[in-house]
Amino acid sequence: MPARRMTMIALVLSGSLLGGCVTSGSGAMQGTEGIDRVAAGEPTVLRRTYMTMDERCRPVKRPTGMLTEPPQHGSVRMLTRRARARYGPGPYRHCDGRIGPALGFEYTSVPDYRGGDSFAVRVRYADGELRSGRFEVEVR
Repeated sequence: MPARRMTMIALVLSGSLLGGCVTSGSGAMQGTEGIDRVAAGEPTVLRRTYMTMDERCRPVKRPTGMLTEPPQHGSVRMLTRRARARYGPGPYRHCDGRIGPALGFEYTSVPDYRGGDSFAVRVRYADGELRSGRFEVEVR
């Protein structure tokens, strides 16, 4: 079998052995409809995170992220944090509750701002899968 074809088969197989998930953990208080509540001017780690595990629920390389739409009234910093997997129905359900490294986001509003803000991200998992996410925050 030609080397190029073997490489393609290996990529397809390795991609199917990883499961990416969106998790939630401790951090900002969560309001209605998934809106995180944060204190004005205080750096706050938001609840939603992104992680990947293999079939045996072992953490693999943490996803990477890119800010695609910055917040209008603050700043965002990407960081690594420990989170609990939440896959739900599907082939990785047995990994629910397992802890591993996840991509998290820390939001800080400008000091005197009160009101709503939001930002958007693009997340790339170890297997190349891309997901988009939108974060809504309520600054108090």
